[in-house]
Amino acid sequence: MSRSARLLLAGLAATALAAGTLSLAVAQESPRKAPKVRSIPFVSITKGDGSTKYYETNAIPLLINKACFGWRTWLGGPDRTVSLVEVLQTSQPAKDVIAGPETEVSPDKTRATTRMRERVVDGYMMRSWCIIDGDPPGTYSYYITIDGEPRGEFVFCAIEMKDQDEEIDPTELSCPNKFQSVERQPVRPSAAPPG
Repeated sequence: MSRSARLLLAGLAATALAAGTLSLAVAQESPRKAPKVRSIPFVSITKGDGSTKYYETNAIPLLINKACFGWRTWLGGPDRTVSLVEVLQTSQPAKDVIAGPETEVSPDKTRATTRMRERVVDGYMMRSWCIIDGDPPGTYSYYITIDGEPRGEFVFCAIEMKDQDEEIDPTELSCPNKFQSVERQPVRPSAAPPG
């Protein structure tokens, strides 16, 4: 979808980097408290000097080859590998889409479905995609299924940035669905009544 193989590769690299950076940021903000156990949407911006800053927000400035967006979700339990299905839906088609073999792109270039094995580390899993030329403004939604169970939905708004200012603070951007992101609890089969 509005992501590409370049996006996918950049997204995977950004995911690994973001995991460490988000954990460090949480630790730096509250040295006496344990990190909150929750799922979040995030946006990162990489500046010309190579530094990257992460924001807990769902407002994506469309900064070409500078901004990435993604999600981190709490699963708990031991480190392990799980089966992930991630559907990224955009409200408008992307100009170009290049996808890896684990991602199927819809003919209208508005949906990318990724099926893969993914690692859970310290109870968390996270993924991200990066903005490339031709990514449209509008609503971007992630629908996440883990081991066959719906586990999350993250709704972002992508905002056009004509000046491509890397100093923008995405938390100050205005969009109609700001922080309308939800977590879905795992669906567990109920026990059959005795009888």
